[in-house]
Amino acid sequence: MSSLRDRLSKGLSITLSDEDEAQAASMKPTAPTTGPGQTMTINALRKQIADLKSQLDAQDERASDASQAKIKELEEQLANASTLEIVLARLHEVPGRRRYMEPAKYSELRENLRHNKLVHPVVVRATGDGSYEIVSGHHRVDAYRELDRQTIRCVLEDGTEDQAEDGAFFANLLQSDLTDYEKYVGLKRFQSKHPELNQTEMSERVGISQSHVSALLSYERLPSEVHAFLEKQKALVGATAAAELASATEMGKGERVTEAVRRLSEKIFDQAQAVRFVRESDKPKPTKPEASTFKVKDGKSTWCDVRRARNVMRLEFKSEAIAEAVQAAIQRHLESLVADSKN
Repeated sequence: MSSLRDRLSKGLSITLSDEDEAQAASMKPTAPTTGPGQTMTINALRKQIADLKSQLDAQDERASDASQAKIKELEEQLANASTLEIVLARLHEVPGRRRYMEPAKYSELRENLRHNKLVHPVVVRATGDGSYEIVSGHHRVDAYRELDRQTIRCVLEDGTEDQAEDGAFFANLLQSDLTDYEKYVGLKRFQSKHPELNQTEMSERVGISQSHVSALLSYERLPSEVHAFLEKQKALVGATAAAELASATEMGKGERVTEAVRRLSEKIFDQAQAVRFVRESDKPKPTKPEASTFKVKDGKSTWCDVRRARNVMRLEFKSEAIAEAVQAAIQRHLESLVADSKN
């Protein structure tokens, strides 16, 4: 097989020193050993790929198949080398990156890992002191610790802390089991780092619709008491209901919104009932008609008690016999009123 120097020379006027070629030849996939040692190998591979690409860019765009193949080979080596077996004690959590998982789902994950190999490695970022920040895969790490495992397979991510934060946020945002409230918390953190972005630009960056971004950010306008409920029960209020409740809060109904969410947390309401409860406060309560009353006396005793409210009249007589005797008279009087109204 021709050397790297020969293959590059056929397509480009690139001169590699003996030292360069020796370094390229030495970059072969090896089994994981120690984290720091592999990190050095990974960094060397990245530098070599970057240098080779820079040399290609400096030419007149006549990249040969051989040079492109070498870059592909190095990138494959980098992908292999980026998988590390890291001691669990060296993995550390950064606040805000962990996503919520229901206890039942976590139990399923742990029991699956008890009997099966890890399919998706944990994504980590080297901190420079021999430790690693967890970017994503917190629950897999938790499960391995509970199972008394000593190491876990990881993928080393290259990038700044901000890039790691954003990467974790984007990965979590696309998880279907992430609650809307957690998406809001992540979106607020992303927004604080990128204050120059408006909602339209933020929507483009995170890959969700502007209307959904707006709905998620509506949590910000809920009363602080509601946020206290949501911190404990993150799936309590979805983004659609949150937008309705936020609008009601801005209309001065914060106390009613808080009461609705309290009942929701106690399973007295579902989300639709909570929203309806807040909306109903807009409807004017029907006023009860004032009743007019008078009594017909027979000496000191009440012969008939009369009560009328709107078009309803109630007569209560002293005895059933009186009521029966008066009934015919009332009927005649009413019939005469009807006859007079026609004249």
